[in-house]
Amino acid sequence: MKHLEGEGFSPRLSPRQRSQRLHQQITKDAWLDFVERTVGTLDIGPGTRVFEVGCGDGAFLFPLAENGYIVGGLDRSPELIRAAKKAIPSGQFMVGEASALDPDEGWDVVLACGVFQSFPDLDYARGVLARMAAKATHAIAVLDLPESNYDRGWMMRALAEIDVKAIQIEDQKVDGYAVAPFRFNVFARL
Repeated sequence: MKHLEGEGFSPRLSPRQRSQRLHQQITKDAWLDFVERTVGTLDIGPGTRVFEVGCGDGAFLFPLAENGYIVGGLDRSPELIRAAKKAIPSGQFMVGEASALDPDEGWDVVLACGVFQSFPDLDYARGVLARMAAKATHAIAVLDLPESNYDRGWMMRALAEIDVKAIQIEDQKVDGYAVAPFRFNVFARL
């Protein structure tokens, strides 16, 4: 059990707490490299409007905001949204469920990082994907998907069902992230 606990697992922790513990192993440089590679894959730069579903405290968006991106996000936790607003005062943040994502206000890129694993089922995930694609004008990205919850083929089919065609799937690569070999990222240009 000690070996598993050292990798972020403990039966006494909630799924969110386990995720936070796993992410604590990632250095700032490794995290910034992950964000930079994501931006490169999406082919975006400063001035791009990036909205994150399940943004938490804004950890993914913070380096973007520091580099001239316009950022916003949605999370179901009022506490985490307060933290995101404090960290990124210029961001547009709101409390809400991923399934309630409003596609009316378009953003260049809509992404979700590490949140799909908390969705109750594939139908819920498919609905969120559709809302993300409806909200985005340039691209969507679903990052840090666990292989145990999502099949790459299912992601391809789910995106094709909502007319998203230019799809790229990559293995997760983040130095120090113990579960990276079991995760993948999905990028789709619209």
